[in-house]
Amino acid sequence: MKRILLATDGSNFALSSAAYIANLYAGASDLEITVLNILPSVPPLYLEEHRDPLIRKHYAAWREKTLEEARKYTDEAVDVLQRSGFKKSHIHTKHTPQVVGVARDIIREADAGHYDACTMGKKGMGWFDDTFLGSITSKLLEISEDHPVWLVSGSEWKSRNVLVAMDHTPKAVELSRYVGEMLRGLEGVKICFYHYCTPSMENLSLERRELEEIEKRIADHERNQMDHFFQEAQKVLDDLGFDKKAVEYEFELGKSASTRKASQRILEKVQEGQYGTLVIGRKGATAAREFRLGSVALRVSTESQNCAVWVV
Repeated sequence: MKRILLATDGSNFALSSAAYIANLYAGASDLEITVLNILPSVPPLYLEEHRDPLIRKHYAAWREKTLEEARKYTDEAVDVLQRSGFKKSHIHTKHTPQVVGVARDIIREADAGHYDACTMGKKGMGWFDDTFLGSITSKLLEISEDHPVWLVSGSEWKSRNVLVAMDHTPKAVELSRYVGEMLRGLEGVKICFYHYCTPSMENLSLERRELEEIEKRIADHERNQMDHFFQEAQKVLDDLGFDKKAVEYEFELGKSASTRKASQRILEKVQEGQYGTLVIGRKGATAAREFRLGSVALRVSTESQNCAVWVV
């Protein structure tokens, strides 16, 4: 049984993540979803409620109103899921008091519940309201090193078309295993493994002929590496029961090695292929512990539109 944690703050952005899950897993019977709302922290005044009957009275009213709003938020997400055919017994709701902070409390729940993914809408009007991603979403991406995070934007997805962005590391094999396990048994899934190769060395002071030869050698070597990684990834999917015809691979040679160009090209590929889901490794080729999120993954997460980005 797959288990997904769906965090909601009651915004339309949060409801879009519920709609994405409903769309992706329509007809699935091996999925449990927990809809989570983190309650706001208790105002300092109410911390004295045990000392003053009047404060206690107002605290009780505040607490009941807060719980009522939380139930409304989670009920709206549950309704989206049930209208798509999810059984009520496979949907759970949870309202948890804020202890440390919304992002860290979501991770605490993810740890306790052993979920396969944590899903949320990108840029909400409550928790998630901030520039680009949203303050809570940004924090969650930063600290969720051991938890796949799915960020959803837009309202329409051909979500069973999946693009897996490969870096020049064996991470593609890990991604294929995760994607395969999360999508196994669903009909109509099509997966494309995509690598954007950028060997450009335009800043080096070499003769043009030498530069082109070096770039060609690098590209050839990287192509051989990626061919091998894809073969390994395809084998993983074969073992999980995926049809070979539903799995593709594309190697593209680019002219710019910049992080921005790589992320832009990946997102352009998403739009060109009408992929509803983009899967990307958290760190890419950056293995250093101090970098919790790779630059390409961060740009892709920030700039993506009308798709779901799985940061794994």
